[in-house]
Amino acid sequence: MNRSAKHRRKFRHGPALRGLALVLAAGLVVAGCTEADPEEGPTTSVDLGGEAPALAALVESGDLPPVEERLPAEPVVVTPNESLGQYGGTWRTVTQGPGDEVWFQRTIGYEPIVRWIPEWTGAPGDAEVIPNIAESYDVNEDGTVYTFHLREGMRWSDGEPVTTADVQLYYDLVSNPEITGTVDGISDSIVKGSTGELAALEIGDDYTFTLTFPEPSGVFLPSLAEGTSLMVPRHYLEQFLPDYNADLDALVESEGFTTWAELLAAKYDAWTNPDLPVLNPWMVTEPLGTSTAVVAERNPYYWKVDTEGNQLPYIDTVRYTVMNEPEVMLAAAIQGDIDMHVRHFNTAVNKPVLAQAREEANFDFFNLIPGLANEMVIMLNLTHQDPVQREIFNNLDFRIGLSYAINREEIVNTVYQRQGTPSQVSPQPESPFYSEALSTQYTEYDVDLANEALDRAGYSERDAQGRRLGPDGQPITFTVDNPGQPGFDDSLALISGYWAEVGITMTPNSMDRSLYEERRSANIPDAGVWLAGGGTDVVQNPYWYLPVSNRADYAQLWATWYTTNGAEGEAPPEATQQQMELYDELRATFDPDRQAELMTQILEISAEQFYHIGTVLPASGYGIVSNDFHNVPELIPDSYRVATPALTNPEQYWMSQ
Repeated sequence: MNRSAKHRRKFRHGPALRGLALVLAAGLVVAGCTEADPEEGPTTSVDLGGEAPALAALVESGDLPPVEERLPAEPVVVTPNESLGQYGGTWRTVTQGPGDEVWFQRTIGYEPIVRWIPEWTGAPGDAEVIPNIAESYDVNEDGTVYTFHLREGMRWSDGEPVTTADVQLYYDLVSNPEITGTVDGISDSIVKGSTGELAALEIGDDYTFTLTFPEPSGVFLPSLAEGTSLMVPRHYLEQFLPDYNADLDALVESEGFTTWAELLAAKYDAWTNPDLPVLNPWMVTEPLGTSTAVVAERNPYYWKVDTEGNQLPYIDTVRYTVMNEPEVMLAAAIQGDIDMHVRHFNTAVNKPVLAQAREEANFDFFNLIPGLANEMVIMLNLTHQDPVQREIFNNLDFRIGLSYAINREEIVNTVYQRQGTPSQVSPQPESPFYSEALSTQYTEYDVDLANEALDRAGYSERDAQGRRLGPDGQPITFTVDNPGQPGFDDSLALISGYWAEVGITMTPNSMDRSLYEERRSANIPDAGVWLAGGGTDVVQNPYWYLPVSNRADYAQLWATWYTTNGAEGEAPPEATQQQMELYDELRATFDPDRQAELMTQILEISAEQFYHIGTVLPASGYGIVSNDFHNVPELIPDSYRVATPALTNPEQYWMSQ
């Protein structure tokens, strides 16, 4: 397969913000995808247009090169969703602070080497992946050789050129065991094949490089589209690396670190280090942890333009006010202090409150195509450090009994305002992977069935207070770590009562997001709760169905065993290993139909293993947007894997002045 865009016209037309039908209606051509007739992205011809007034002033004063010198020879041309915009304005949004960096990534940080199309559906294979940083790319017939062609003249936010030297250093870092997996954003998992062997990198010239895998890598391009650029700013990071800085020890000490790897991790963080050159539309100027807000200003070297050749982004500044609690964020939204947001407080519980306030606060809703598989999944720690707790949690009948004891209809009605359906973690009904058996098993509220399952588990004996006794003769009791997402507190309060009725003591353990992340990554909790992905992005987000990622909080050590090829962690049960083998085959398969077959088998085993306990399948979601904030689509795919709302190109959002 070959995916390349020819140099037929002056500029490439990049990711369109409308469906394919609209692209065709505009007279743009998309060729078929064959070896003889390579697929071409939509193209159009534009002349260079304007730039932000503040940048024009810097050009006039001689402090910034002219716009034609700041853009690559072939900038991405973005079609505005509704209209050409005007420059200016500050996008007001919110963040929970440390631990919530994903919101920065989803709004100003999504610039991978290839990217998702805005009308993404979650289909297997790479049909929904298009060039981004790469001007084009080619894939051989069996999916082992990937050649990328960078944009000549593209620059980092400090004006330095982007070349394959940046790719080479990225590869050197992910190949370094002292770095990979310990520095956020530097991981060898992306460039590893299903056997765990790194792809071989070959640099062709300043703008061409090739990665060759030892076997077909069927998920490589979709994995890149989730947010990997395959490059780092070499000219900046070399000073923090021992191969390039003879005085590095002194620098490490002067910066207050113990090792150069710690120093590198601190410097390679775009949200806390404003000196790090980036390729994003906006660059952080007031970093995380220094004030009550994170502020990002436009990147003068951003490499995308609109259809009139005007350099993007339109908006001058993005301001993230730090608010730890979703309730505080909700209050800000009601007061009209948030311009566009699609996280934290956009729950079914809060929608009636927001609907009542939207006219006075001058905002409206946009709709989300739900990507979640569950509003709140309860993850008992199957690899618990305590052997007694581990034995209890790994007892399938114990988990089944707890599931039967939950009155999901009551949770839907009282917590989620009658929005949603009782369900285990499951693909959405619209997904080709939907399984009624997986979705509905053990969801009936039946105290008798719950007690039967718990008795069958071997925990029929009780103390004087009616509490069931575990294998050590002590009452079965555990805590559930709760990061405080909307609906979690109320749901857990109800579930604690349900489980007490069948003799199980569960205590919610509320905490902020950063502590939750710290505890879960260290395999400390008895159990935890989170929103379950994999509702539409089933192939791209499989860890809710088998533990192949450190996000699989229900079995951290099994996931570690998988991700380290058995070097660390603990070997999982035979059925889980079978899933992992199927997933390895899926990763090595370039045929989307075969990928679908393998994913279906994985889901069947997941249903049998019943790793965790779901509650509610989400209804359609929503976000809020000010009436003075434009070019946000009315319907947006919602998934962690596609960095919602980043796939809609926030650089083309604009604000009435």
